[in-house]
Amino acid sequence: MNKRNLPSLALFALLVLALALAGCGAPAQPAAEPAASADQPVAETADQPAAPASDADAQAPTEEAAAPADESAPAAGQGGTAVLIIPEEPASLNQYLAVAAIVRQVADATTGPLATVNENGEFVPVLAAELPTVENGGVSEDFLTVTWKLRPDLKWSDGEPLTSDDIKFTWEAASNPDSGAVLSVGFDLIDSIETPDPLTAVIHFKEVNQAYLQQFMFGLLPRHAAGAPEEMADWDWNRNPVSAGPFVVTDWVAGDTITMERNPNYYLEGQPYLDRLIFKVVPDPGAQMAMMMQGEAQVQLWPGAEKDVYDSQVEGVASLQEIPGPWNMAVRFNLSQPFDDDPGPEPPHPILGDLRVRQALAHALDYDTIVNDVNPGVEPTASPFAYGWYACDIERPYEYDVEKAKALLDEAGWVEGPDGMRVAQGAMYAEDGTPLVLQLEGYTNFQPLTKLEEFMVESWKAIGADVQIQNDDFSIIFGSYDDGAPRKTGNFDMVIYDARLDLEPQATVANLFHSTAIPGPDNLAGANYSRWVNADADLAIEAAGSTVDVEARHAAYCDLAELIATELPELHFYLFTEGYGASDLLSDYVVNMWGSLTWDVQNWKLAQ
Repeated sequence: MNKRNLPSLALFALLVLALALAGCGAPAQPAAEPAASADQPVAETADQPAAPASDADAQAPTEEAAAPADESAPAAGQGGTAVLIIPEEPASLNQYLAVAAIVRQVADATTGPLATVNENGEFVPVLAAELPTVENGGVSEDFLTVTWKLRPDLKWSDGEPLTSDDIKFTWEAASNPDSGAVLSVGFDLIDSIETPDPLTAVIHFKEVNQAYLQQFMFGLLPRHAAGAPEEMADWDWNRNPVSAGPFVVTDWVAGDTITMERNPNYYLEGQPYLDRLIFKVVPDPGAQMAMMMQGEAQVQLWPGAEKDVYDSQVEGVASLQEIPGPWNMAVRFNLSQPFDDDPGPEPPHPILGDLRVRQALAHALDYDTIVNDVNPGVEPTASPFAYGWYACDIERPYEYDVEKAKALLDEAGWVEGPDGMRVAQGAMYAEDGTPLVLQLEGYTNFQPLTKLEEFMVESWKAIGADVQIQNDDFSIIFGSYDDGAPRKTGNFDMVIYDARLDLEPQATVANLFHSTAIPGPDNLAGANYSRWVNADADLAIEAAGSTVDVEARHAAYCDLAELIATELPELHFYLFTEGYGASDLLSDYVVNMWGSLTWDVQNWKLAQ
């Protein structure tokens, strides 16, 4: 499999950990990454940066803040208005409440994190004065205490001081079991937070947190303006946030526009350069392209077109800014009985609970045709670990073989009927006479996904499986348990979408694949949507989380990748090369594979 080596962002934390535990006093240096092909991603989703760096280019975390843009920039308040096309409206701008990718794309414009990751794969401080490390005394020798120092004189957009107590409040809110927070992984590792002064937060961990620099990347929450932690889901702040980011929401017309104006109290003096952002909700791809061609918008999120086609349509007006991305397309098989009012792993799915059926579905797909004809321009992968330092270039165990697929269905007790479609006759979990009918759910308004779904349906029909497509809005597919989202409740057969891993993947990996992470009323943040229970997988995940040794962790992730490819709780296809459409009048933006569309919006400039 062809893979492109991407910056090994996660390594920086691991290296610091290794040095700490080894008692080394030298500054952390990037270590050699495990050899693995990396193709892509985190540029993945559609956030997309510059050409990926080789392993040799990986850098240690940058402790100094990024320098403000050059002095030739237009004066603050004179930067104009940028219109950004988004395909769907975010439910809120509280990133702790949503897993839908659209939320981060918009919310980062109002979000103030302690640190972020730049386009080179380096952590850089934002609201923090510096990155805590062992060398500067910010991390204890046992790695259980991390001290964050805020920049002096920080303010929220309403003029109130931003202090260490807001760091503590963010933990209290995100970790509250009644808050509705779904992006709370890692906060449960915190034992307590001390705030000895307004600029200092001392975090005491119960165990080593390998992703401590990412802990507050979804932004700080203001104690004075948000609300009670247990009422987070109902905060007015969610759609009208008091901001620590470059912009502030001034108007929200449901289903139409979200308008933001520059935050007068933003920590970078003279920034942002733009006066205003208008996020325009336009679901129809044709209408989106018309707006770009006519110069009515300056940015188009997730165009869903190949670069040469896109650029030819908007020539002289805009272009597609594209990089290798981290978004990994995969179909998730529900291994549990759906629609039984029980989101747990038992009883098994009457059809998909039998591994032989999943193997047959995998054998029925021509993966070369998928990456060359159905979705050209993507990078093939069979692995959930397809980029970064943890990349595992595994072989696909179930290659295209229609006859093998049919034989597996015969063996599993799914026989052909007069019309060529399969029915149960001696199947493992289904009653005799049950038709082999499944529903494939995805999200709307994304042509590459639609084309892939249609190809899969036709391929599966050829082996006697009747698969029906049901596509829904982002808000349904990526909704919460309380919203009745099919992934969370377990009420689906198969669901297909693209997802990404972060530079430090452990918390996410555990939440996706460990048997204790099956979502339900008592585990709202769980993301083991396949309801996969595998003792060997649990051991591999626990092994990866129990050490700071990079090679050992990489080996554990590759063991897990092999299990996933073999046992098929999910089936991986490819990584996207992604980006966004940008007007030729827009400048000083950087496509960041590790960030969102608006990760650097404070630097954007618009020619007048």
